[in-house]
Amino acid sequence: MKCSFCGYEFNETSATGCKSCPLQANCGQIKCPHCGFEMPQENLVWKWFRRRRRGAGAGRRHGQGKKVCTEGMTLSELEPGKEAIVSHIDTGNKSTLNKIMALGILPGVRVTMIQKFPTFVFQVGNTRVTADEQLVNTIMIQKT
Repeated sequence: MKCSFCGYEFNETSATGCKSCPLQANCGQIKCPHCGFEMPQENLVWKWFRRRRRGAGAGRRHGQGKKVCTEGMTLSELEPGKEAIVSHIDTGNKSTLNKIMALGILPGVRVTMIQKFPTFVFQVGNTRVTADEQLVNTIMIQKT
């Protein structure tokens, strides 16, 4: 299974939700061991569809490790005035991930690039965020 927030791939059976929760058996939530994000379990049809889709086309590498992004680009590649949707966060650093989450930058959120120089300024909802290139390069987007 792949975390929809950080993109980390892990075994679904080893990452069930909170072990001490009395609803654990019927909860249906999976907790990412990398970032702690909780998401619902995928049904079998969706898993089959994702496997079939993943096999089509070659991917483009972003970041470090073995993560491959088959579509989209980094937020730093977005032109000023253009809008996109955050697809996932590509970082192995937990503190960076927490910083991005605290800013309200989550998968599915719309972002608009305001300026790229001298520093990156982009808008998330009604909030304008100023960030350095390293942080902006960890945010993966899809153009709308």
